[in-house]
Amino acid sequence: MRSKFIFIVFILSFLSFSNFYLYSESLNSQKIDKWLVLGPAHIPSIEKKAMKNDTSILKFNFIALPLLRPLKGERVEWIGNKKLYWRVFENQIFSSSKTQIIYFATYIETFRWFQTKLLIKNIDVPVSVFLDGNLIETLKSENKVSTDLNLMNTKHILILKVVLPKDKSFKLNVFLENKGSFNNEISLTPYHRLNKENILNVKNVIRTSVSPDGKLAAVFLKQIKEKTSDTENWIEILSTQTGRIIFSSKNFSKIKGFKWLNDSISFSYIKTKKDISSIFVYNLNNNKQTCLIREIKNLSTLWWAHNNSFLIYSVYSQREDKEGYRNIREIIDRAKFSGRKYSMYIYYTDGGVTHKILDYEENFESVFISPDSKKVLFMKEISDNKNRPYHKFVSCLFDVNTFYIKKLIESNWLYDVSWSPDSKKLLILGGPSSFKGIGNKLEKHLIPNDYDTQAFLYDLNTKKVEPISKDFNPSINSAFWSSFNKNIYFSATDGSYEKIFRFSPKNRVFKKINTPVEVVRAVSFSRSKNIAVYWGSSCSEPFKLYRLNLSSDRSVVLKDYNKEEFKYVKLGKVENWNFKTEQGKTVIGRIYYPVDFNKNKKYPCIVYYYGGTSPVTRDFGGRYPKNWYASKGYIVYVLQPTGAIGFGQKFSSVHVNDWGIVTSEEIIYGVKELIRCHNYIDPKRIGAIGASYGGFLTQYLATQTDIFSAYISHAGISSLTSYWGIGDWGYDYSGVATANSFPWNRKDIYVGQSPLYMADRISKPVLLLHGDIDNNVPPGESYQMFAALKLLGKEVALVTFKGEQHFIIDYKKRVQWMQTIIAWFDKWLKNQPEHWDNMYEK
Repeated sequence: MRSKFIFIVFILSFLSFSNFYLYSESLNSQKIDKWLVLGPAHIPSIEKKAMKNDTSILKFNFIALPLLRPLKGERVEWIGNKKLYWRVFENQIFSSSKTQIIYFATYIETFRWFQTKLLIKNIDVPVSVFLDGNLIETLKSENKVSTDLNLMNTKHILILKVVLPKDKSFKLNVFLENKGSFNNEISLTPYHRLNKENILNVKNVIRTSVSPDGKLAAVFLKQIKEKTSDTENWIEILSTQTGRIIFSSKNFSKIKGFKWLNDSISFSYIKTKKDISSIFVYNLNNNKQTCLIREIKNLSTLWWAHNNSFLIYSVYSQREDKEGYRNIREIIDRAKFSGRKYSMYIYYTDGGVTHKILDYEENFESVFISPDSKKVLFMKEISDNKNRPYHKFVSCLFDVNTFYIKKLIESNWLYDVSWSPDSKKLLILGGPSSFKGIGNKLEKHLIPNDYDTQAFLYDLNTKKVEPISKDFNPSINSAFWSSFNKNIYFSATDGSYEKIFRFSPKNRVFKKINTPVEVVRAVSFSRSKNIAVYWGSSCSEPFKLYRLNLSSDRSVVLKDYNKEEFKYVKLGKVENWNFKTEQGKTVIGRIYYPVDFNKNKKYPCIVYYYGGTSPVTRDFGGRYPKNWYASKGYIVYVLQPTGAIGFGQKFSSVHVNDWGIVTSEEIIYGVKELIRCHNYIDPKRIGAIGASYGGFLTQYLATQTDIFSAYISHAGISSLTSYWGIGDWGYDYSGVATANSFPWNRKDIYVGQSPLYMADRISKPVLLLHGDIDNNVPPGESYQMFAALKLLGKEVALVTFKGEQHFIIDYKKRVQWMQTIIAWFDKWLKNQPEHWDNMYEK
C-alpha cells in the first residue's frame, strides 16, 4: 500500500513538473539588443552627499524622462554644465571607481495590443524602468528584475535608469517574454505613427484677436498635460510680423474677458474672486495695470466702444431652485444650465460714471456697438411656441446720447449681427427663412435647412432687408466688415472645407481667398489694416498659426506651436474618393491610409460619417481622429451624404424630415462601391462609427444592412420621440431637422425611422457609448437600445462615462474612450479580442 502511495505521488509530481516544463517551453523570448546609451554620468560630490544613498540617487530626476525622445548624437545637458550625448550601445561591460548614472533607451513598436513580460537578467545594481515616460513597478528576485507590460498598438519608448555603484560592474541583458509570437519591432529611431498624445496633448488655439492696428495678435491657447491631466489655458500676444512673444499670461495672472483697446498697446481684462470681479487695463509699453472698475458682483461680459469713450457690461442673476422644486414655465427652462438673467450697465471712461441701461426683466444678452460709438444694438432670445424653431430673436437700438431705446428687429432665425463701417447698415447672419424667407431660393414645396446660414444687409434708415448670399453655396460661419477697405470677409463652410471669402458690397461679388490649408478656424481681422490671423490645418497637416495679408491674399506661418511634437510623426496619405449614386448624384468622400500601406494586402476598414446638418470637415485630429484610426492599421473612409450645409440650399434641404432614408441609402451604396473599386479592402471586415446624429445613423444603418461587421454609436438617438421631448435641445433641433413634423402627426418618422422600433433587425455587434449626464442626447437613448438588444439576444456592449456630457472631455476618460473604440474594432474587424477583454472582460 505504501509503495502504491509513493508511486501516485511520483506520478503527480512528474505531471506537475511536466506541465511547468511544457509551459516554460511555450514561452517565447525576444532579446532587446538595440539600445542607445547616455553616460556613465558623473554625480558631483555635493549632489551625492545630499542624496546619501543609491536608492535616493535612483529616485532623483536628473533629466526629464517624460519628454525624452532620444536620437543618436543628440545632446543632453548634465549637472555642472556638462554635456552628454546619446550613442549606440555596443554591449560593453560598465564599471567605475565612482558611483555613476547610466540611461539606456530603445523603441518598441507594436502593431496590435500586446501583453508581455520585461525581464532584466543578471542584474544586482539599482534600476528603474520607464515606459513612455511613466515609472513602471518592477519585481526583483535574486539577480532578476521583471515587470508585466501591456503595450498598445503604437511605438513605445523604454528607458532604463541604472545606478552603477562604486567598484561594481554591469552588463545589460534585457528580454521580452510571452506565450505567443512577437509582432513588434525594436529600433533606435523616434519616428513613429501618430499616437494619442499627438491628438490630445498638443497646443490648441481656441481663438485669436488682432489689435486694431494689426501689429499684434492675442492668441488664446489650451493644452492638456499628459502626466497630470490638467488643462492649461493662457494667452500669448505675438508680433504679427515676426511671431515674437510680446506678453504671456503664464507669467501673469489668469486673464478673463480680454479686449483690445483702441490704442493697440493696451487691453482690458477681468479679475474674479468667487463672484466678485474687477475690470483692469494693462499697458504693454510700460507693463502697468490700472483698475478701471472695482468689485462688480456677478459680472458676465463687457464690450468696448470703438473710441473707448465707454464700455457696456452685463451682470447676471442666477435662478435658484428653492424647496427642492422648480416651476418650469417655458420649454427652455427644463435645460440643466438655464436660469440666468442679465442686466446691462454703461460706464463712461471720462469721469468714471456708471448707469444702468436695462434691467433683468428685459434680459438682453448680446451687445453690438456701432463703429461711430453712438448706437448700441441689444439682442435677446425669447420663447415662441407657435413658430419654428420655437424661439425668436428680439433686438433693440439704444442711443448713447439720449438713452432712447426702440425695438428694431424680430426674427426666428437670426444668429449674429455686425455693423457697417459707416454705422448706417447692419450685416445680419441667419437662416434662409429669416425675414419671411427672402433668403430662401428653393421651390415652394421644399423646406430649407435653416442651419445653412445666409447673409443679409439691413438699412437702418429705410428698414429694407437685402439677401446677399442667396446664390452663394457655402454656409457662413462668421463675418467681419472692414473699416479699412470696406470689404466684408466671411468665414464659411465650403463643402468639407472651411475657407475665407471676400465680398464687395459695391459690386456684389464673392471671391475665395486661397489658403495653404483646407480648414481655417479662429480667424481674426485687424480693424484698420489689411491683416488677419487664423489657425489652420488640412487632412494630413496639423494646425499652425498663420498671418494673412489681405492685400496680396498671401498666408505665411506665424507660429508652429506643435513643431516639436510632430517632428518625428509619420502620417499615411489621404486621397479624395467620390462616387455617383444610381440617380447620378456625386457624393464626395476621402480615404485615409495606414502609414505603411501595401496595396497587395487586405485591410479592415472603418467608415465614418455624421450625416446631420454639418459636413465632416477636413481638419486634422479632432474628437474622431481619422488619421489616428488609420495609424492603427485601418483604412478609414469618410463620406458626406446629402443633407449637410456648405453645398447649397437644395443639397442641405434634403436633411429636413429625412432621418436616415437618403443618407443611409447613400452610405450603403457608397460602401459597396468602395469595396468594388478597392480590392485591398476586406469586405468582411468593415466597421461603421458615428456620433450624435451620426450615432443615430449608425443604429439606423444596423437595422438596414449587414454590409458592416461591427458598429459604434456614440451619443446616438434610438427613439426620435424621446430625443425630441427629453433632450434639452431636441425640440429645437427638430424644428429644423423635423420641420413641421411632430410625434402626433408624423408617426412614420418618429416611429418608422427610430432604430429602437427596428432593433430586432440588427444582426451585427453594436457598441453604445454615452456620457452619463449628456443633456443634448440623454443617455437613455443608449440605455433603451441596450435593453432591447440584450433582450433580443444580440451582441451589444454599453460603456458610459461618469460626469461627461455630449462630448468626452476629461482627459483620462477621453483616453479610455478612444482606446475603447479601437479595442472594439480590433475585436470584431481584426479578430484581436485581447485589448477589449483586458479592458472590460476581466
